[in-house]
Amino acid sequence: MGKFLVLLFLTIWGSHVTAQTIKVQGVLRSTKNVVIPNTSVIIYLNNTIVAFGYSNDIGIYQTEFDLKKSESKTLKLVANGLGFEQQEKTIGLGKDTEFKVDFILKEKLEDLNEVVLEAWEKISVKTDTIIYKVSAFQDGSEQVLEDLLKNIPGIEIASDGNIKVNGKNIDKLLIEGDDLFDDKYKLLTKNLDANVINEVEVLNNFEDNPVLKSFQDSEKVALNLKLKAEKKNVWFGNVDVGFGVENHFNSSANIGLLKKKVKVLNLINGNTIGTTATSQVKPSETINISSANIDKKIEKRNTEIVKVDNVSSTNFSNNADVFNTSFLNSLSFVTSLSDHTKLRSHTYFTFDEIEKQNLNLTEYFISPESITFSEQNNIKIKDISFATELELKHFSKNETYYTYDFAFENNPTQTRNHVLFNTERISQVQDDEKYNLFNHLNVTKKLSDQILWLTYGYLGINKTNQSLSVFPNVLSDVFNNDDNTQINQKSETPLTYYGLISEIIAKHNASEYGVEFSATVDKDDIESAFRFDNAPIIDSLSNNTSYRNTKFEATLKYNYTISKLLKLSSSLRFSQNYLELNTAKQQFFFVNPKIRLHTKKTKIGNFGVSYNYKSDLPNSRYLTEDYILKNYRTFTKGTAEIQQINNHNFGFYYTFNNYKKQFLINSMVMHSFSDRGYGLNSQVTEQSNFSTYTVIDGGRFTNYNLSITKYLSPLSSTLKISTNHNWTNTPIIINTIISPTINYSANYRLQGTTYFKLPINFKFGFQYNYAKGEFDSQITTNHYYESNVDATLRFSDVWLCKFENIYYSINHNTYWFSNFNVNYTPENSRWSYRLSANNLLNVKAFQNVYVSEFQRNETRIDILPLYVLLNVKYRF
Repeated sequence: MGKFLVLLFLTIWGSHVTAQTIKVQGVLRSTKNVVIPNTSVIIYLNNTIVAFGYSNDIGIYQTEFDLKKSESKTLKLVANGLGFEQQEKTIGLGKDTEFKVDFILKEKLEDLNEVVLEAWEKISVKTDTIIYKVSAFQDGSEQVLEDLLKNIPGIEIASDGNIKVNGKNIDKLLIEGDDLFDDKYKLLTKNLDANVINEVEVLNNFEDNPVLKSFQDSEKVALNLKLKAEKKNVWFGNVDVGFGVENHFNSSANIGLLKKKVKVLNLINGNTIGTTATSQVKPSETINISSANIDKKIEKRNTEIVKVDNVSSTNFSNNADVFNTSFLNSLSFVTSLSDHTKLRSHTYFTFDEIEKQNLNLTEYFISPESITFSEQNNIKIKDISFATELELKHFSKNETYYTYDFAFENNPTQTRNHVLFNTERISQVQDDEKYNLFNHLNVTKKLSDQILWLTYGYLGINKTNQSLSVFPNVLSDVFNNDDNTQINQKSETPLTYYGLISEIIAKHNASEYGVEFSATVDKDDIESAFRFDNAPIIDSLSNNTSYRNTKFEATLKYNYTISKLLKLSSSLRFSQNYLELNTAKQQFFFVNPKIRLHTKKTKIGNFGVSYNYKSDLPNSRYLTEDYILKNYRTFTKGTAEIQQINNHNFGFYYTFNNYKKQFLINSMVMHSFSDRGYGLNSQVTEQSNFSTYTVIDGGRFTNYNLSITKYLSPLSSTLKISTNHNWTNTPIIINTIISPTINYSANYRLQGTTYFKLPINFKFGFQYNYAKGEFDSQITTNHYYESNVDATLRFSDVWLCKFENIYYSINHNTYWFSNFNVNYTPENSRWSYRLSANNLLNVKAFQNVYVSEFQRNETRIDILPLYVLLNVKYRF
């Protein structure tokens, strides 16, 4: 890799020795003499791109590039903007090196080129870009970007922070056209001050790769944030300091500079109000079912064996059960090294101290006698994460696009669990060290107007070290030894993986052909050593598993545009696997077809049906030779039996987008089943749980979801109705009882937001969850209700109050949370003040009885008590 970069540098440097620098600038206007921003100007030399640029907010573009003195003396400039006809101009080169070329573009007459909603005046549509004026969707209480996005119709923020637009995960979250955070965009949404945003753009058919974008359509979607004019090209930000009773605090700071050639953004936050830092740096989901595989990053994580944190979170959506002290500092920047080269960097540090307490009564319904025990957990977690990422992008003159991405992550974690098991006190100490190293190189080259070449290479080196100690020896009855000894286990799970994938795509008339070849290697080891005190290692409870899968694949792809509105996509993959498990070697050969038929932009919406057949092999955690201790009472063991798992997947989707009337529909049905799978054969007693992975019959899964979003103009409100249903059928084995677990879950949800031109506005919602399970002829059901009503009241231009009310009913246990905050923002002042009170009714504990197919859990979890915060914010 180093030689490649040196050669690339020398090549670029050498070209400057005999070159002259050309500067081209100008202004883009419409026929109505209105400046046109965000419009590309591409410069060609002999039909080859030599430079490109974009017009700024006042329509000015400029670009500099080098030309060899011996090259042609004629340049072609092409201006192309959304909603305008393409225009070309030619300039001749002589002794001059600076040129001023202006464009006057004619509006393109198409049905959806630009639609301004006169009745609502909040949204405009320009071809594939939907622009939301955020001032029309604010009620004044928004603190961060996430609060603002939740108000915009069609944009959905999941509980984990992932963003969807009409049911589709976004590929990027851009700010002024540049990507600063990649898949860590939750740092931006949860920390950027909402007050700096002027517009939010939804970019349909988004493609970050300019060569790929010019060659084929994309089904990706992205968001682009446009800042207020006074925040551009200057340093801006805010400092928000908040302290309250019982040592609570919530403070943050934003510092940014967003210019055309350089963008810098520093986000800082510290709090004790339930918002953890680690949750904000987890990669966001970006699922794309149509693009090339090599257009994505392949990043894998290690197998984590030990987990003494067995306290699951509640269903509460307001983090009411999270006791934390958290801090994060994120610094990101992107800069243009030249007209063709960009460098992006992102570095962050996170720190979390989390406390969890719960009381759990568990009963297994297993013949001939049920098993009952109690656990009272007191868990303390210290989680630290440091990561840095560098990304280099270069678009060469010969229409070749290079991207290189390097990332390093270090994540040490300490977990302490003091548990009262029945009447016995047990101490569990877990220490983790996790390292991840990622490298990605992408090359995309347009060989001709009809042929494209893509190559992707990757290398990942990860390692996870875990140590676990348990005192006293709660397994003395099982192993017939002294209970006044300490259980010690150390484990290492190194993972190395690398691969090269290359694809040629060719177009001919309505057909598109693709041939992809790949060679990949996964080397995944699991090493563990179990002992009592400092006694010799017990071989039957220790592992040294070596797993290696070398895979060679060839994929044939064929896409056919049946008509302007209908397209067929298909592929056939041949996969040869060479699997090595310790000293044993096996070979597996797969043939996996995939087919998809879908419509594009019909008047009644878009339909799609798909089928794919996929074969998989078990990973290393299913294949350990001996038992591994997971926590003080649970052991797991793998199997020596390696079998391929064959999955059939069927899908149907329907979307309808009428942005003129703000009427959006998204629906999907998915059904999958497999011929076999790997499941646990568990032997459960009051004192322990020994589980062994084994090959079992395959399961079935069906999902159906539907969401409808509509802006109700007479009521100045947006209403969203959605439902989600899941059916699963999976066999399990507990104490020699083999029976399928049959589950059904349903969710019904109603959400609404008002945009009254009144001093008061509302957000409201209701959802109902129902779950039913069956195991060994036993049927159980669970019910969960949640409703909320938020009211924002503006007394004047400087005073605003917000009331939040959330009601939960979980299996007949009811909880009511009320929060209140008041904001004071003096006129023409950079200062603002906020007083907030959370959990006004001072709910202190959550109690729930959950009954599954084969067990009953009665849980009590502590809740953050009433607290009051006073925040002072200064914006600059």
